Amino acid sequence: MDKVEIDGDTADGIVRASLKDSIACLHESINKLKSKKRLTAWEKQDMADAYLSLDHLEKTFDYYGGNIN
Repeated sequence: MDKVEIDGDTADGIVRASLKDSIACLHESINKLKSKKRLTAWEKQDMADAYLSLDHLEKTFDYYGGNIN
């Protein structure tokens, strides 16, 4: 099988696109959980985990040259 080679800018663009999608999914999950009146224990843990992951993904996105705003 032949190798597929891409330049660094293309690779960074792929990573940014993936991170952007993951960030959007986390925002959606957080908003769904925030809209509930009462959260179960596991939902509270899910929200805490989502906020933690969101912070890390946003920092990684920034590292790869993405702009959150």
